[in-house]
Amino acid sequence: MEAVVKDMDVVEDRTAMETLFSYLDKGIDDMEAGRLHTVDDAFQIIRDRMKNEL
Repeated sequence: MEAVVKDMDVVEDRTAMETLFSYLDKGIDDMEAGRLHTVDDAFQIIRDRMKNEL
């Protein structure tokens, strides 16, 4: 049973990392395209995305 729990932790960690990297990739794409946000806008975008994830 411990192996199953450990595997689930790895899967959850991998999913979290993939989500984070996808957000970072999107941010890089936005910067390269000249779509820049203020700090306040960026934090609001992050809060909105976190709400949608939960």
